[in-house]
Amino acid sequence: MDDIAVGAETERAVHEEAVEFGGLRAVRAPLTWGQQVIYRALQSRAQRAHYDYNQRMSLPVPEGCSLREVIDAVRELVTAHESLRTVYRDGTADSAPYQEVQGEGRLTVRVLHGDDPAAALDALAVTDFDLSREWGIRVAVLTGPGGEPRRVALYVSHVAVDGWAMGLVVRRLKALLADAAAVRAKAAPGQAVPVPVPVPAPPVPQPADLAQTERSEIGRTADRRADAYQRSLLRRAPRTMFPASPSTPPTTATTTATATATATATGPAGTAGPQGWAHGEFRSGRLEVAAREVAGRCRAGEETVYLAAVGTLLARRAGLSHCVLKTIFANRIGAERQAMVTPLASDVLLCFDVSGPSFDDCVRAAHLAKLRGYARAQYDPARLERLVAEVGRERGEQLDLSVLHNDLGALAPPAEDGGRPARGSAAVETSFRWAEPFRLPSVKLYCSVRTTDRGERVIALAADTRYLPAPDLRGLLYGVEELVVNGAGGGPGERRGEARDRDVDERLSAHVS
Repeated sequence: MDDIAVGAETERAVHEEAVEFGGLRAVRAPLTWGQQVIYRALQSRAQRAHYDYNQRMSLPVPEGCSLREVIDAVRELVTAHESLRTVYRDGTADSAPYQEVQGEGRLTVRVLHGDDPAAALDALAVTDFDLSREWGIRVAVLTGPGGEPRRVALYVSHVAVDGWAMGLVVRRLKALLADAAAVRAKAAPGQAVPVPVPVPAPPVPQPADLAQTERSEIGRTADRRADAYQRSLLRRAPRTMFPASPSTPPTTATTTATATATATATGPAGTAGPQGWAHGEFRSGRLEVAAREVAGRCRAGEETVYLAAVGTLLARRAGLSHCVLKTIFANRIGAERQAMVTPLASDVLLCFDVSGPSFDDCVRAAHLAKLRGYARAQYDPARLERLVAEVGRERGEQLDLSVLHNDLGALAPPAEDGGRPARGSAAVETSFRWAEPFRLPSVKLYCSVRTTDRGERVIALAADTRYLPAPDLRGLLYGVEELVVNGAGGGPGERRGEARDRDVDERLSAHVS
């Protein structure tokens, strides 16, 4: 077969392994509510290059595992989780999209010489999934000079998994490989390696089962409760967080002439991404320490402090007393849901008062809004879309719910050892950098919060610069630090002129769970 380029240095495909499946459950079902959210987002994005929703991960192969044992582990993984062998069909004028779990089929695994998992993942992701014909998982095995497997790379459709479910997939594959390595290690020299006893997957509902539950009386009751909450919120929420008229984006004729002048305001020159969008990332040890102080005093999570700060500053910028936004909730309450390999996350509407005399009041208001919203987080997203239009007609105005918040740490399963990265300290310098911009459908401002392996908290904003110009985006992030530090009883926020000297123009990858 043709060589497959997977990086700057040429790496060659040894061959492809065909993994056959048969005799498994085959069923047709509606999309789950979580699948609907992702499926609709994939259909509505303007260009694939703007954002790749899919999940990618690589993991090491234990020493001593053979390629055949790796392939067998992949087979067992896909057998156990129906979301990994499902195709999705578009609806018609009279029917909604649906899923088909396939009981038989073939998965092709690429076997590559090399030791660059990032390049292998790029090769797997070079084309979109054709979800109407292709299962939502692609696999590559990287081998060493002697042909021994070194790493497994997984590229999985977001319709099949969310960030939490991807963690479950990786854990299970890691356990299967570890079991195979342990069996081989126990075999005497020259003795045939015994066939390991398959490790049964936990008996949890599959996505097709969940889709039926959501359409049962249990699901309808949850949706009615969510409807009442959402309807009340929409009737009192601000119409938009961007009441000022949007600025006109530059025309093609003026873009080149202004590119040099605006490069320092919108990002590093030559950065790829959609025109008219900016993306900045912010780190601050002072902010982390202050957020912990405020969170402890308000009996709220640190992530709520960051959400409250961004919402408060947005509302003040717009001259509003309340902030309205959407936040992503994992919907993983209970052991059964925590073990399901399927996207369960939903957008939760929040509206909270930011007019209190202290920042603590804003944090407490945001915390209460989150608790109420999370309790109503299981709902039909198509029904919510109709509700937004209905309440907009009642109010005589189009409602704009285009601010999205995403706490990435809350969307990942706990570490296997139950631990988390060590918290950052005040020694982490305040810094800002421009990252590669991207655009999300129906979103004007996207805020994400993640924690690095070193325990540093990173707050990122990606914005349509017609509504939040790049200088304002950068100023908003420094404003978050000032607001939280002052709220914790610290000194005044760092003067922006001093911070500007530490700006770094650097392209960073972006990710949504």
